[in-house]
Amino acid sequence: MDEKATGGAVPAATVVIARDGMHGLEVLVIERASGLGFAAGAVAFPGGKVHANDEPRGPCFTGFAGLDSQDATARVCAARETFEETGVLLSVGPPVPAAERQALRGLSDRHALGFGDLLTRIGHGLEATVLRPFARWLPPEGLHKRFDTRFFLAALPAGEDHAADGTEAIHARWVRPADLLREADAGRASLLFPTRCNVARLAQFATVEALLADRTPPPFVQPRIEGEWLRIPEGIGYPWTAERWERVRRT
Repeated sequence: MDEKATGGAVPAATVVIARDGMHGLEVLVIERASGLGFAAGAVAFPGGKVHANDEPRGPCFTGFAGLDSQDATARVCAARETFEETGVLLSVGPPVPAAERQALRGLSDRHALGFGDLLTRIGHGLEATVLRPFARWLPPEGLHKRFDTRFFLAALPAGEDHAADGTEAIHARWVRPADLLREADAGRASLLFPTRCNVARLAQFATVEALLADRTPPPFVQPRIEGEWLRIPEGIGYPWTAERWERVRRT
């Protein structure tokens, strides 16, 4: 899908990192800083805009050759943003000391070090299949900011832990999807419409194994405005498909 077809929406990527907690499936979410230009203060999955240096170049990337270029760069973006915002590496390799990890996060966030060079420096490799396509969302035309966002799934790698960067992500935590929905209903968490829809979809699964075993084709979701409602199609895996336009958070 080219730029004309997407109406000039900015390519972006995000990743749902999942683990099995004591009471079922948990996902890693961040709270975005209040001063950000988009989704300030919202609870979201790690992610961001695709950058030019997100191309999977070099031997540290495997399994990317058969992907289309937009899919490939989006997966690298998702892994990079996850590392920058939460400190979690989705790549495989030797342990990375905390001090080195923190320094590399800053270099990556400033785009002073490409993610491929970063992985090479620490002796890690990123396999494309670690990031499984979950959905792709394209907002309606006419909105001030539009992101053509690919959502991916990834199981938390063994030995990895999270730490919010304190800049874009002021908090990072594990939460059961159903609990996050209750927080949103009670006004204790702010969710963008795509996030809420995807959290509701995730709440249907009890374990990481069940989530990754789901064979629902990754949907291409284009919300539409119908009178007072923002809606997405039914029958594509989402139990939450509509919200009143007046309640939809748009930035």
